[in-house]
Amino acid sequence: MNLRIFLCAILFCPTVFGQKVDSTALNNLRDAALEFQNSEMMRSGTLAISIKSVKEKLPVFGLHQEMSLPSASTLKLVSTATVLAVFEGDYKFQTFLEHDGQIKGDTLLGNLYIRGTGDPSLGSDRFPGFLKSSELISRWSVAVKNAGIKHIKGKVLADASFFDSATVASTWIWGDMGNYYGAGVQGLNFNENLYRAKFKPGVEPGDPATFLGIEPAIPYLTFTNRVTTGEKGSGDKTILYSSPLGNQVVLTGTVPAGSASFTVKGSIPNAAEYAAFALKTALANTAIRIYEQNPPFSGVVAGNPRKVLDEYKSPALRELCQQTNYWSINLYADAFLKQAGKRLSGKSDFDNAALAVTGYWSAKGADLRGFYIKDGSGLSPSGSITAGSLTEILNLANKESSFNDFYKSIAVLGQNGTIRNLAKGTKAAGNVRAKSGSIEGTRAYAGYFTTKSGALMSFAIIANKYMPGSQRIVSEELVKLMVLMAQL
Repeated sequence: MNLRIFLCAILFCPTVFGQKVDSTALNNLRDAALEFQNSEMMRSGTLAISIKSVKEKLPVFGLHQEMSLPSASTLKLVSTATVLAVFEGDYKFQTFLEHDGQIKGDTLLGNLYIRGTGDPSLGSDRFPGFLKSSELISRWSVAVKNAGIKHIKGKVLADASFFDSATVASTWIWGDMGNYYGAGVQGLNFNENLYRAKFKPGVEPGDPATFLGIEPAIPYLTFTNRVTTGEKGSGDKTILYSSPLGNQVVLTGTVPAGSASFTVKGSIPNAAEYAAFALKTALANTAIRIYEQNPPFSGVVAGNPRKVLDEYKSPALRELCQQTNYWSINLYADAFLKQAGKRLSGKSDFDNAALAVTGYWSAKGADLRGFYIKDGSGLSPSGSITAGSLTEILNLANKESSFNDFYKSIAVLGQNGTIRNLAKGTKAAGNVRAKSGSIEGTRAYAGYFTTKSGALMSFAIIANKYMPGSQRIVSEELVKLMVLMAQL
């Protein structure tokens, strides 16, 4: 063992003020961490661990805790903690249906707008009691009809100006952006900015797969299909390529043989444009004529005050944050970053929002050296944090009035969310609340657990640059470390 690893590893405190930590369990955790770090899997990589007592803010155990490494989706904890602290859990996003003209008789002389305020959940089917995308379109169509409008001498437009026009971080990779998890964020999001593409696999591996279309139908998108058939049981191996605001999509990769059809999810390149298109189509289907012209009179000009026909509110922010952390929804986390950035600094672009979030926690006393985030989701491979900086923020979140909402938004090991099947039958199950993270070359977990003496601890574990092909084993080793943590 080299001296640096040894010195990092011995950072532990068996007694944290009045709360005792089981010294034998702590030694077991230390030994397991060092064994994993010195294993062949981590020969060229780094294992970083930070465990701190939440009440006293003191380190309990650390290994490479000051090395700046990719966060993967553990960064969503920062995004959700920040947006809850800034807006509180009761906050609801609003979406408006408006017009900027005059209604004369049965004719609207002006434009119709769907105006968003950054709601990432608009039209999602995740929330019982809230409207899905098709139901929202119906609601807006009825609102137009109830206003007595049968003719629109103007346009149906999407107003996504609440956020800046950069829908994706400049540091995201090309192979992510056309897939559902790489959906761009706009001031007006819709149906989680995704579509579903259906394929009919060929008979044998290597055969072309037939592209059967997408749901919802978006006729102005064009698709080039290069998807072929993979081995039976090989799962979704597709990569969808599209630019954030373009209309051309290239479908590549494989879908598994042996099924009549196979569905994959892609990101709508311009979801705000699609929302306006869907409403325009629905209005035309209800015999409301749209003339697609500028109002032919001088009374309506650019900047004319708008009149609201409908206002729709999202689920409470605490519910959105729980879905974000349970199921690792990139769109929601990046929307939260932009929302917090706009409130804190007046700027919603990724770079300035990241600076605003960093400044927010720094001002509260967090040591954020090595904290260089590029987005709110952790999708950017060039963004990095330290395990120590993450536990600093987790500890400070405990002091916020929103902490109860934040704590409950984090999935419980062995019970729910993306970690529902991990560590079952161990002392960690039902105890550890954790956000998982995974991007190429990085596996991570972060959150909270309670010691045997009742002390709440924050933790972050990041394994970076392990041997290729060892993802499953690395994940298992990290779970073993969480099990050992729960025995402290």
